[in-house]
Amino acid sequence: MTRHETACALGATVLVSAGIATAFHHLWWETSVFWALALILLGGTVRARRTRHGRERRSRIEAERAELATRGPAPLPVPCCQIWKSSEGAVHGADCTRPPAARTTLRDAEQRVLDQLDDDTRDTA
Repeated sequence: MTRHETACALGATVLVSAGIATAFHHLWWETSVFWALALILLGGTVRARRTRHGRERRSRIEAERAELATRGPAPLPVPCCQIWKSSEGAVHGADCTRPPAARTTLRDAEQRVLDQLDDDTRDTA
């Protein structure tokens, strides 16, 4: 916390304490004034804290962007094998570096269900 935030929070604490003390003496108008002023100070504290965190976040993001700009463009991804464009998700060649789960084809039952869904969607269109 900065000095300003600490001073506002301390002032709000003192005002709340004064409000509690006046509430014990049934001075309701004074109690409400103390508590209203405490709320105003707490609002200022929260606003100052959010502003400070926003400035810190913006400066951190700008530093990260500047660092990324100095690195240059990212390298293009390397294809997993020679037939990666024409396979359309089917089994690739023997030199494929994709994980085995990504290289497998559908089982017959799964393919039939997929074909059935494809036929159903064509009928409604």
